[in-house]
Amino acid sequence: MGGFGDWLFGSSGGMEQVSTLTPEQQALQGQLLGGLGSPMGSGLQYLQGLLQGGPEAMAAFEAPMMRQFEQETMPMIAERFAGMGSHGAGQSSAQNLAFAQAGRELQENLAGMREGLKMQGLSQLQGLLGQGMMPSLENVYMQPTQGALGGLMGGVGSGLGMAFGAGPMAGLLGLGGGAAGGGKG
Repeated sequence: MGGFGDWLFGSSGGMEQVSTLTPEQQALQGQLLGGLGSPMGSGLQYLQGLLQGGPEAMAAFEAPMMRQFEQETMPMIAERFAGMGSHGAGQSSAQNLAFAQAGRELQENLAGMREGLKMQGLSQLQGLLGQGMMPSLENVYMQPTQGALGGLMGGVGSGLGMAFGAGPMAGLLGLGGGAAGGGKG
């Protein structure tokens, strides 16, 4: 029945499965398990791209460091060699070696950061999946309830019993302290 019927007539009680999650947590769990949904879906897609080493995810990650290398590191190396005067081929060779060394270091740093990012993404994905797979229902025993009519009828029945049945019945059973029941003789 439920709702108004339980309030009016009561319920029999018994075992019920009750959610341990708030409605918001249930919605998030649904998004996690479905892998869809505007912000969550794109976040999962981003993590998937990182874990797979997708070119778009890596390009987005590397772009700021590449821009910094081109705008700061390369001009700094060029300035250093420009300040040394012109030594012809020796300077050009040393400058090219410095550029190559800086480029190698950038690539090594990016590779290390990509691997760290993949590990972090894997950890985040495992955390999200762990939350999505947590049990969200538990069995709870619900006590039976009497309901409004049951309480009202119990009170009326007890009052009627007192009015019509308790006095005469008590006399018949010899429980009453009155004259009915046999005095001493």
